[in-house]
Amino acid sequence: MIRHLFYNIFTELNAIFRDPGVLIVMVGAVVFYSFIYPLPYSREVLKQVPLTIVDHDNSPLSRQLARMTDASELIRVVSREPDMEQARRKIESRKSSGILVIPDGFEKEVLQGRKTHVSAYVDATYFLVYRQAMTGIVMTARTLSAGIEVSRFKARGWSHEKAMIDRSPLNLESRSLFNPYMGYATYIVPAVMLLLLQQTMLIGIGMVSGTRREQLQEKKAVILLQGGPLVRILGQTIACMALYLIHIYFFYAVVYQIWDFPLRVRVLDMFVFLIPFLLSVVLMGQFLATFFKTRESAIIMIVWSSMVAVLISGFSWPVEAMPHWIRAISMLLPSTWGISGGLRMAQMGASFEHVMDEWLCMWGLGFFYLFLAWICIRFMAKVPEKKLQSSRDDTITGY
Repeated sequence: MIRHLFYNIFTELNAIFRDPGVLIVMVGAVVFYSFIYPLPYSREVLKQVPLTIVDHDNSPLSRQLARMTDASELIRVVSREPDMEQARRKIESRKSSGILVIPDGFEKEVLQGRKTHVSAYVDATYFLVYRQAMTGIVMTARTLSAGIEVSRFKARGWSHEKAMIDRSPLNLESRSLFNPYMGYATYIVPAVMLLLLQQTMLIGIGMVSGTRREQLQEKKAVILLQGGPLVRILGQTIACMALYLIHIYFFYAVVYQIWDFPLRVRVLDMFVFLIPFLLSVVLMGQFLATFFKTRESAIIMIVWSSMVAVLISGFSWPVEAMPHWIRAISMLLPSTWGISGGLRMAQMGASFEHVMDEWLCMWGLGFFYLFLAWICIRFMAKVPEKKLQSSRDDTITGY
């Protein structure tokens, strides 16, 4: 059994590294996307959202508001239009993402001590743009409003300190935990990297299995795995995990350092946490591979399911807020638990005690898919040995 196990390990590694397609997926894609995927988000924070101003008042105070809006790091005033119709055309042509409307009589209302309003219209089809633009507009309006109110208090003879206290008796100090710069890359890339590991491994395992089946159907000489189903499963598992443990080290020791992503635990801790993640993915891949008759079918099915895995993984939308049946499906994917616990460890510095539920669930998935893979290989993936009689002498039966 030991001889068969070591033979299967080297046979699987040989199948991976001698197949250009599999090598591109399981090695090339991981390295390529590790550097290419974070590039569009390298600035981390979206700034200078284009904005159009419609100033119906044309007063010194309205022009001051326009200048303060343009001075915000989140907003860039690209044009000033005389009416809403022309401003709307700017949004339709994608030259602007929002409109700030200053009403007629704006300065007069303020000087008379009456409350006045400005209107903001922001394109909400892109939530990130909407949030940044609205944040910049609200901050600017509040700053101008605070300055006007403090000036009124000082005009009554109050000191600057008393005016500031009366203007804002309760100050809110906010702190963005674990992502202090509110960076988009810091939010999305670490989660996608774990999904990348899962999907590339599933595709690679499916391609290797599909290739063997194609060669058997065409009665070509093919080197197969030896021993019983459990020995074959264990050999494939060790081979794939050995390769992907290197990817784990590459992510956290190299990619995280290059892109300056927060890593608040030791790399060794991430290794220990992600071992059951890789184990469950490998065993899930061997279970699914029994249904792929060709390598192309493996690529099509796994790539098609990649978007589903992204949507139900829990980092783009909380799993707890999903319908119960979707939540149940998400719990069958190792990425759901790996992303949840992995991000909390890497970015929040959580200890094993805090991610023990995720860790144990991934071990549970590993045993679950081990059982399914054993069943399928034992009873559903039998290959008639008669097809191998015409193969070369080095062809080994037993898959």
